[in-house]
This record gives sequence, C-alpha cells and structure tokens, in this order.
Amino acid sequence: MSVLPQARRPLTELHTYSLRHVYSPNNNRLPRFRPVYADYIMYEQHRHEFMNQPRARAALLHGGLIWRLALHSLGFDIIPSILDGISWEAVLFGLMLDVNGQTYFDDELSEEEVDFMCGTYYVHNNDRNVEIVSWWPRPQAWAASGLNVGFWSSQCKSWFLSRLENIRQGVSRERHQSTNDANGPITGKQWKGSLKFNPGTNKMMKNVDTACCSLLTTGKDSYYLRRL
Repeated sequence: MSVLPQARRPLTELHTYSLRHVYSPNNNRLPRFRPVYADYIMYEQHRHEFMNQPRARAALLHGGLIWRLALHSLGFDIIPSILDGISWEAVLFGLMLDVNGQTYFDDELSEEEVDFMCGTYYVHNNDRNVEIVSWWPRPQAWAASGLNVGFWSSQCKSWFLSRLENIRQGVSRERHQSTNDANGPITGKQWKGSLKFNPGTNKMMKNVDTACCSLLTTGKDSYYLRRL
C-alpha cells in the first residue's frame, strides 16, 4: 500500500485528550493543588469519552495497565471488535511501518494520550519546576513494577480493584493534612516505590524480552530462554 506524503498529517491537527496543567498560586498561604474524588470522576468521564473514539482501540492494543483502564471504560464485551481493523485516523496520524517495501498502518496512542489514560497532571510550581503526578502509574513505572509479568495476573486484578476502592475512600473529601496521600495522584518515583512487590520480577521480564528478541532475530532460542 502506498500513501502520498501529503496524506500524512501532523499530530497537532489531531484532537487529543489530556488533563490540565495546574499552576501553583503565587500566594504561599493558599493551598496547593490537591485533587479530590470529584476530580477523579471528571478524569474518568473524559476517559470514557475518549474510549468511544475510533482510534482509541490503540489503548486496548497497548497492553498492561492502559489495556485494563480501557476495559474499565468500555467493558470486556468490546474485546472482539479490536480485530475489526484500524480506524480511519490510523493512516493520517497513526503508526506507519515499512516492511519489505510494503507500508502498514495501525492505530497508536500519542505520548500525551498515554499520559491522559493514566490520569496525569502537570503541576507547575512557583520555582518553575513541573511536578508530574498521576492517578495511575504511567508506563515507565508499570514496566519496572512487580506487577509487570507479561499478562494480567490475579495479583494485578487484586491491586487494580484495591486501588479503585482506595481512591473512592481516600480522596472522597478535602485533604488538608496528608500532603503525601498515596490515594491521590502521586509522582513516578512514588509509584515505583509502591509497586515493587517481588523484586525479581523486573529481572525476569528483562530476560524474557532478551530471549524473545533473540528468537525473532535469529530463529534460535537463547541462553535466557533455556533458563526460563
């Protein structure tokens, strides 16, 4: 399939979804940005709206926590429709691969949309630094966590449901005292600290990735694959 260069469009022309940039008040006596449950509900509503866009099937193809958040918006009955094919936006804005002279397209989330799926805020402090916090761990934190085992395990399910309940219970009212409330949006560093679980998981997944790359590249199993 050949596509004229002018058929591809810059991402700036694509209507994307994101949560807001938050600016700290100049008056230090005023409270800092502390999202409450109403903020989470608003984020969920925006996520549900986004997941009804045709290209949002890319979230279901993403895997991991992004996949589970997408299912939380649409339900498990939506899974068979993923195989119906790409959306009309894939050719214009999506992933483009050139394999042996053939061009292939697929839907792909932008970096901004990945952050949006995780409920990410960009908090601009008075010292001009930007603190990135999210309701759910972003892909970097998830990949380094003890929950990243290559499939949605029973432990992943238990953690996800517990996190949902903690959000409902922990940020259902204004928080004036606990500035590091783990039930609200937290930083990537905090996420990595809270998702360690089995410390050997990360090493195992790196070995799996190495073995898979070796198998796909050479057609032969590797030292790592024989040890798994």
